[in-house]
Amino acid sequence: MFEPRQISQEDRLNGRQRTVVVMMNLMLLAELTVCMYLGQQDPDNLTVFFLKTFLPMAGATLIIARILIKRLADCTPGQVAR
Repeated sequence: MFEPRQISQEDRLNGRQRTVVVMMNLMLLAELTVCMYLGQQDPDNLTVFFLKTFLPMAGATLIIARILIKRLADCTPGQVAR
């Protein structure tokens, strides 16, 4: 009933792009951990502190990772970069 979607060879991530994805995941986990640790110091303002610190950091991390993934895509002659 459900079959895995086949991904064409040119749409797969290369090694450098995979490294960026792994680093992005590690950075997001570190950011989450740090924000939760620092936020628990003042439990009354945990939510406000968390939203003011984690969301901008996570957003910046995601944007930078997306830019890097696009830049590191292999562009062979005749292929247009997306």
